[in-house]
This record gives sequence, structure tokens and C-alpha cells, in this order.
Amino acid sequence: MSGLGASAALAVLSGWVAFALAGWIAPPGLSAGLGALAGAGVVLAFRDSVAVGGAIALLAPFGVMLPALALRHVAVRLGVPMPGFATWELVAFLVLYTGFLAAAFGVIPVDAYRLGYAPLPVAVMVLVLCAYGFVTGNWFIPLIAVLGQAAWVIGWGSSNWFDHVLHVVMWPLTVVVLVARLF
Repeated sequence: MSGLGASAALAVLSGWVAFALAGWIAPPGLSAGLGALAGAGVVLAFRDSVAVGGAIALLAPFGVMLPALALRHVAVRLGVPMPGFATWELVAFLVLYTGFLAAAFGVIPVDAYRLGYAPLPVAVMVLVLCAYGFVTGNWFIPLIAVLGQAAWVIGWGSSNWFDHVLHVVMWPLTVVVLVARLF
């Protein structure tokens, strides 16, 4: 991902954090405005700082998933109708992603990550995710799959498709969402 792309992704994520914090005391519209200002301000004012560079180094490659999830959350809070994720979908994702991460770390002797380098497996995975979105009516997952494939094809960032559509931060985020649904 280019420096501009990484900065834009960090601006979205910083703005999302500011939006979430402001949402405790302000209405969604005001929180979104404050989040947008904060996200742009952090990246523009502190572009060459150690903190912004460290955040990019820690979270990169951002891919399309993290910024898209942040923007989706803001849109939902602003009242934009978007399909949600069922609990069973989140549990299935958590189980599959745990297996994927275990394989990537060598705990499971299967190298699923290498499939993200090859055009045919990527095309099949994107088509499967698009079919899943068609069946469930949830257009968010196919959107991410296609945007990730587009970024992968044009060479914007990682040479592995999985880096565009997944991020290790999604594991704890999914756990937090599932725990929150218990209460």
C-alpha cells in the first residue's frame, strides 16, 4: 500500500476511534464530524511523527477490511441501513480465521496463506464470497472481496490477497463483539 493509502487508512481508523469515544457523550452526527476532523488532523498534523509511523508499522498492511469495517460502523450509527452479521457467521469466521492464523504460524501443517498469491484460488475465493453474499443478502462481504482483489490485481500493497481482506486485529474485534452479544 502506498504511503498515501496507509495514511488514509490510518486516518479512517483514528477517526473511527474518535467517533466511538465521542459517541459516549455526543449524538452520532456530531461524533462522526469530530471523528472525521480527528482522523484527518492526526494524520496531517503528525504525519512525520514517531506515533503515526509506529501506528502504521504496527497495523500495516491495512488492506480494505479494517477501514471498511470502521466506515460501516459509522454509517450504521448514522442510520444507514446495512445488513449485519449473524452470531453464527461471527463464530464461523472466528473458527476459520483461528485455523488460518494457526496454519500461517506453522502450528497446523497446511499453508493456506500461499493460496493468496495465485490468481485461480483467489478468483475462486472471491466468487465463493460473492455467491455467499448473494445467498445471504449481505453485500458487505462480496464488496470487501472484490475491493481486495482489485487492490491485489493492481499491485497496491501486498502481493497476497489475504493481506487485503483480512487483518489479525479482526480476531480480537470478533471476540469482543461476540462477548458483547452475550450481555
